[in-house]
This record gives sequence, C-alpha cells and structure tokens, in this order.
Amino acid sequence: MVARRKPPSEETRQALLAAGLAEFAEKGLDAPSLDAICARAGFTRGAFYVHFHGREDFLVAVMEHVIGAFLDAIIATGDEAHDLERTVDRFADAVVAAQGGTSAASSGALPPFTLGLAFHRFLEGCARSDDLRERFVHLVDQGARRVAAAMGEGQRAGTVRRDVDPEPAGRLLALLALGIVVGLETGVGVDVAAMRAAVQRLLAV
Repeated sequence: MVARRKPPSEETRQALLAAGLAEFAEKGLDAPSLDAICARAGFTRGAFYVHFHGREDFLVAVMEHVIGAFLDAIIATGDEAHDLERTVDRFADAVVAAQGGTSAASSGALPPFTLGLAFHRFLEGCARSDDLRERFVHLVDQGARRVAAAMGEGQRAGTVRRDVDPEPAGRLLALLALGIVVGLETGVGVDVAAMRAAVQRLLAV
C-alpha cells in the first residue's frame, strides 16, 4: 500500500516568506539569491519548489503577505466594520508609529507599514514584471473594496454621510493610503493630525 503524500507544510512556506522578506528588506528585490533565501530559512531548494514555482511566484507571494498583513491591521472588521472613523484612526496611528512617534493604539498593536520592506520596492518590481503588477492591482482593488464595505456599513449605521458613493470613495482612500506610505519612505512630510481631521470632516455625518 502506497502512503499518501502529506500536504506541504504551511510552517515551511511561512518560514521561506519570512526569510525572503528579511533578505529583500536588507538587499532589495534583485540581489538576494534563492540559495540565500533558502539558507536563511533553513530549507533546501527542493522545499522551496514545493511551495513556489520560481522567483517570480515567490515575489508575488511576499508582496501578498506584506500588503495583506497591512490591510488586515488597518481596516476595521467584525464589530468595528461599520466604523470608518476607526479605520482612519488605525491608519493614522500606524503613520505615527512609522514616523517614530508613539500612540496608545499603535504601540505593539500594528506591524510596521511593510514589515521592514520598503513599499516602493514593489512598485519597482511592478514596472518590470506583468505578473507582479497584475497581482498588485488585484490587492489594491481588494483593499479599496474593503474600505468601501466599511463605508457602506457606516452609512447603514449612520456614522458616514449617505451622499458619498462608497465605491469611488473607497478607492480614493485606498490610493491615498498607498501614496502616504510611499511619501513616508521617500521623505515627504505628513501631517497626521491634519489629514485625519480632513478625512473625518469629509465623510462623517
């Protein structure tokens, strides 16, 4: 009787992603070799190819991991899903943390914006790779939909003005958030308190 093959270990995949993230954060997207990433994770190339088709597939997975963690940390869900102000506050707290400030809400609660990897590195990768660009667009669309859903919940709860269409507004806020992240990385000044107040005045009832 032939033993059934066990599914690939999720722990192995996560270890490879963490190693890749660390390598890319230190050396950029192009310099780290697959051998260096595997060695850092403590696995062989064979283990790598169980989980990823190649370098391009791995880069997409790292980007999904980073942006997914960011969206999960910032966008309010569950009992707070109706509260768009809560999502705005969480993002503003993360900006303060990224600038080196402190906040009761962000202290230890939110990851760095991109888990140590400069976000603009992904944009460089998107310029060279159609696969990376297409997946990036999908992730931005996903984030915009989640913000739009939070706005819709807020409108039903009476906390967000009803004369704003959630779909384009959600996309606008998602793109604004990405622009702020890139601005922080490139040294553009960000007045967190003023931005928070402006968004709340535009959307609040």
